[in-house]
Amino acid sequence: MAEDKKPEDMKNIQAEQEKASPEETKKEKIRLVPKEEEQYLPMEVEITCGHCGKSWKASLQQCVNISLHPEEKEQILDFSFFRKKCPFCGENSELSYPLLYDDMGKALMIYLLPENTEEMLAKVNAQQEFWSPDMLKAARICTMRAVRHSIYLVEKIKIFDAELDDRIVELTKNFIFVRFQKERPDVEARNALFEQQNGKNGYTIFAADGKRFWAEIPEGVYEEVERMASPFLDKKPRTEYELIDPIWAHEILGKILGKSDES
Repeated sequence: MAEDKKPEDMKNIQAEQEKASPEETKKEKIRLVPKEEEQYLPMEVEITCGHCGKSWKASLQQCVNISLHPEEKEQILDFSFFRKKCPFCGENSELSYPLLYDDMGKALMIYLLPENTEEMLAKVNAQQEFWSPDMLKAARICTMRAVRHSIYLVEKIKIFDAELDDRIVELTKNFIFVRFQKERPDVEARNALFEQQNGKNGYTIFAADGKRFWAEIPEGVYEEVERMASPFLDKKPRTEYELIDPIWAHEILGKILGKSDES
């Protein structure tokens, strides 16, 4: 498992956005080309093949800018980005390491932090004091997320491609998952991930025996969850990476239910 030489700060921020102040007639653009010291450099790691046991060195990207290299988005979506072929036996090794996904077109940055996620997230966010003015400007208009695993990185990409709010998607997932468990008590459901099928939004539900089930979001449910959750959600993007996951959703749902009990 590759895990060293983690980036010292959020770099390679590339977003072309105008300053938010409507009064200004002269608009200032955020610099698109990062300075040399702001760029993520590939990291050299040693990989041990789980099949033949031999080791070799490989160069891993610490950041993907899919606006400049769209082919890398497809590699992430099909998980081939995280595979390295052993030069000795030809078998693939599945890698898990910190990776920044940068989509300039959507003003979206997702940080994959697969180990000690909370600890690493705190360290990454604490580095804001070292960010350049351009990086801080970009942070103010970007949606910044952190994820624990590559499957959740892929899920986030799909959510934002569908032009949905990942916070509402995560909260809705809880309702759909609970409903599925009630309707299918014969299935030991373990997890659910957002998907689109035939233009419909829903979730693929994974069972303990490896089977998969499709659960579509009923019409109006997403909007109703959005209405209920709105008072508890930040109205402006936070200038730091944030974990929007089942733990976060549980906390928000507790606030929603608490307010309902008071009513």
